[in-house]
Amino acid sequence: TYGPQYFISTFVFVTILFLLGVGLGYELFDMFLIAVSVAVSAVPEGLPVALSVILAIGVQRLAKRRAIVRQLLAAETLGSTTLILTDKTGTLTQAKMELITILPYSGNDADARRKLLGDAILNTDVVIENPEDSPEKWRMAGRGLEQALVMGAAREGIFYSRLKRAHHILDHLPFQSQQKFSAVLAHSGRPKLILLGAPEILLGYCDLSREEQRQWIGEADRLAFAGERVLAVATREFREKTEQIVPSEHFRKMKFQGLLGLQDPLRPDTRDAIRRISAAGVRTVIVTGDHRGTAEAVARELGMLDGQGRVMTGEELEKTPYDLWRESAREITVYARVSPEQKVKIVEMYQKLGEVVAVTGDGVNDAPALERADIGVAVGAGTDVAKSAADLIILDNDFETIVAAIEEGRHILGNIRKVIVYLLSSVADELFLIGGALLTGLVLPISALQILFVNFFSDSFPAIALAFERGGNSLEGAPPGRRRSLFDPQMKFLILAIGLMTSFFLFLLYWFLLRLDFSALHVRTFIFASFSTYTLFLAFSMRDLEKSIFQYHPFTNLYLSGGVALGLLFTMLVIYLPVLQAVFGTVSLSFFWIAGVLGVGIFNILAVEFGKKILRGKII
Repeated sequence: TYGPQYFISTFVFVTILFLLGVGLGYELFDMFLIAVSVAVSAVPEGLPVALSVILAIGVQRLAKRRAIVRQLLAAETLGSTTLILTDKTGTLTQAKMELITILPYSGNDADARRKLLGDAILNTDVVIENPEDSPEKWRMAGRGLEQALVMGAAREGIFYSRLKRAHHILDHLPFQSQQKFSAVLAHSGRPKLILLGAPEILLGYCDLSREEQRQWIGEADRLAFAGERVLAVATREFREKTEQIVPSEHFRKMKFQGLLGLQDPLRPDTRDAIRRISAAGVRTVIVTGDHRGTAEAVARELGMLDGQGRVMTGEELEKTPYDLWRESAREITVYARVSPEQKVKIVEMYQKLGEVVAVTGDGVNDAPALERADIGVAVGAGTDVAKSAADLIILDNDFETIVAAIEEGRHILGNIRKVIVYLLSSVADELFLIGGALLTGLVLPISALQILFVNFFSDSFPAIALAFERGGNSLEGAPPGRRRSLFDPQMKFLILAIGLMTSFFLFLLYWFLLRLDFSALHVRTFIFASFSTYTLFLAFSMRDLEKSIFQYHPFTNLYLSGGVALGLLFTMLVIYLPVLQAVFGTVSLSFFWIAGVLGVGIFNILAVEFGKKILRGKII
């Protein structure tokens, strides 16, 4: 919260105040105590406590919305998010894949379909706990895509457990984003290499004519643009003994077996969630390793490519000059067929554009991007590596939960802003009051002990109570494109406007009352009481920095009402309790003076409301 400039400027002002007092003949020790008190009050003790409470309560609320924060400060950063780079499967979709298309290379008869499916599921790694039961009762573990293939094969009469028992797996290369396919070497009489993965990659390994390759690439594109996730299957049988996959030797002259298309329905609430987060100024971009057509179909169904937005593939990204990509980056809605390295590159580029980037991921390959992002979001079903690299874990894998987490982050950031404005707006009071008195030759209006009392007892309770605020700063109330940084021009204006207006008003009041020959002790007690209580009244106006106090009920936060009541009680004790009067140098105030104290509080509330009105009118 505090930067070096704040401490340097505070030190300079306090030093000037001290030297000015000594130069004008005030006692050295008295000025030292005053200077130290002003320096202490410049760093409100209630601020660290209030911020910790805000973050702790925010983390608790996030947990109730099925979002676990691994780092406390990440809860505040969530509120500043301006861009979500989300994967597709399981976050935007239900991760309930179903095999709907089977296109064998050699005819579409039952035998060809069974052969294609048999080869495909040999290249999967699924555990079925109850293989003897009917397929609809199976309890499976493994990748969702592979489970869908196994279930689809079962509907065609090809059973995974029986097939695995009939084949010995000699070697296996798992799926990797760089190569975009997996490979298995199975043995049942003869060794057979089976590849399963991206059609555009596998068709390049197959012994097909250019015309056939174009035909099958076109067929894969047709399925992908219809929203299906498309896989190709290619095989190669060996006559000689082979026990290990050697890519440089074996990935040649493969035999193309056909295409498989799977469909994953969208989550029903995703479209509305994207609309709401977009209205709040947070843009959503899909970043996936899937085929361009599949990603584009999903984006269109979600309304993300409805007449606007662009799609860029990983291949196009590599060929596009960085400056040209940077210029068009805000128009791109979908990145398809990207590698993990490219995902990191995308994150870094948007950060250079000034975006606060949240990234979703679930796999080991997503870890670098999750770590590089401002907010790394791992899904609950993801790997431990992804979770350890993330700042936030969503337990239900749902994009709606990410939106809810950002909404809660907005609440957290909004409450932090309120507390900062509330506490820092009174920092200049002591400087104006004491500095003005020194320059005009008046008696110092407040003592060092009174300054410390206000700093420790009066302001702290309402500041902590503001941590429990729930109103305002929701997604619906945030204008599009607005960055929710802490010290933006609006924040600075409120702090300076409130601080300068109230400080100047208090000093003029002090000077005027002394000119009217009121008792100096009564005037000083009145200034202390006004100084101690006006910030308490101010807390009700600070409940919402954007709405007028007349637009909401100011007393619905019971913690705040209690904190204000406690602050008023302590102040009254200092003024009216004889023991404390002797300690703090106060006297009892009559109804006339108390009415004046209330008037000062009302004036400051009106000053704050005027400042908020200026901001709403965008005069600055």
